[in-house]
Amino acid sequence: MNRINVKNLLDISAALSKEKDYNKLLSRILKEAMDMTHCDGGTLYLLSGGSLRFKIMVTHSLGYCKGVTGEPIDLPPVALEKSNVCACAAIEKRIINVADVYLCSEYDFSGPRNYDTITGYTTKSMLVVPMQSHEGDIIGVLQLLNAMDCHKAVVPFSSDYENAIESLASLAAVSITNMNHIEEIKGLFESFV
Repeated sequence: MNRINVKNLLDISAALSKEKDYNKLLSRILKEAMDMTHCDGGTLYLLSGGSLRFKIMVTHSLGYCKGVTGEPIDLPPVALEKSNVCACAAIEKRIINVADVYLCSEYDFSGPRNYDTITGYTTKSMLVVPMQSHEGDIIGVLQLLNAMDCHKAVVPFSSDYENAIESLASLAAVSITNMNHIEEIKGLFESFV
């Protein structure tokens, strides 16, 4: 990780720890991950009820942005099955870097392909990173789409990004966990009052 990435992570860490609004926190996490990797799209999933639930979806080139103010995303949750790349990253607690989803047969990419058919988008490269708490629990998953080079051409995600995004995902998991704990304490306090 180069010096710029370390400084970015320090700045992001400070910003995440200060954010008090849950939806702004989630939006900031995805925005920072997308900015760091120079990608066109991203999805932040949270683990809930044994599946991954869509919380925020952004695709810059389509002008698509859902979930940033907490509005629900009308897509079915992703089952925790290893055939799905996001679920596999969560189950195996590892980063998955796919150069071209249309050439990869290891995972079921019917979801991205359906999205592409509906929107006219072309999902090519993908970086999937689990958000893991300091206790080792999976909180959610960051899925980043279509890394861009300096000419705005879609390229595979550089392996250099993996450590930086893994660090960001870890910071994100801690921030989300802390915010959830604070809300639990507030609820407990209010029940006493």
